[in-house]
Parts: sequence; structure tokens; C-alpha cells
Amino acid sequence: MRFTIASITLASTAVITTLAASPAVAASPSLPAPDISGVLAVQKQAMANGAPGALTRIDSGGSSYRISMGQSDTVARTAMDADRRFRVGSVSKSFTTVVLMQLVAEGRIDLDAPANTYLPQPLPDDRITVRHLLSHRSGLWDYTNDMFYYTVPGFESVRNKVFTYQELIDLSTAHQPTN
Repeated sequence: MRFTIASITLASTAVITTLAASPAVAASPSLPAPDISGVLAVQKQAMANGAPGALTRIDSGGSSYRISMGQSDTVARTAMDADRRFRVGSVSKSFTTVVLMQLVAEGRIDLDAPANTYLPQPLPDDRITVRHLLSHRSGLWDYTNDMFYYTVPGFESVRNKVFTYQELIDLSTAHQPTN
């Protein structure tokens, strides 16, 4: 199979997903409880700027914080709740990279190793390293270019679809490498 694109999220998440099946990582130290009043202030600001609703869910060890306000469906007037599924979009790159860098610090991932070392199905070129994926220098086509070509209609056509990693990679294989 030939792959022509994988974005940082796709490739990094695939690496993390693969490593998640490995032996457990040492437990991290406990974090302080979140600033609930700060979370509420951010949610109120989002709604003041036009969001119909907001939700925050923080799971940390045995503690779980769920805060929501507004509506999840303005037509049906359904209340927002923090147990809903939701898309995180581009911000997932930040979270994925933090976890990936933690794995680097633990010696479980080498930034300069071929990404294929960590992936269940190889990318088209063994010269593509984890560092290349993280810095968007892999030469792999960004499949979102096709998904969002028509901007809002493009987004609307895929916003409720859940893609597997392989489906996203397959969308990429329709294109040649970008460099």
C-alpha cells in the first residue's frame, strides 16, 4: 500500500495509539484540581461571543470534572451536557504532541527514527522520521485540503463522520508527495 499523506495529528496519534498497546507507562504525579471558576469564565465568554453552548470534561486519574452550559442543539433546544461526544479539531495536535514528547523523554520514541518503526502499516518512505511528521516536513499530502476544499460545505459534509486512521491515510494516497 502506498501512502502519500499523513498529518501531524494522524501520524502522531497513530504512533501514540500503537504505543498505548505497549506495557504501561509509569504513573505521572497528581495534578491539582482545575480552577472551576476559570473554566466557567471561559465558557461564559465563549457563549457571549456566539457559541450556543460549551462543555468541559477533565478526567484525571480517579477524578472527573464535567461542566456545561447552553444548548447542544438550538433547533431542538437540547441542553448541553459534558458527557456528549465532540470533535476537538486542530487543537488535538497540541495534546498529541505533548504526549508524544513525554514518550520521547521516557526513551520510548526517538524523534529521528523512521516513523515506520512505530506504525503498524508503513508510510511510503522509510526516510520519514517522527520529527518530520511533527514539524510538517514529511512531504505527505494533507488530506484536509480535499475535505475542506469548499470551506463550509466541505466541513459540513464530514463534520459528523468518524474516520479511522487507515481511512485518512487512504485519502492521502490519492496524491503524490508534496516534496
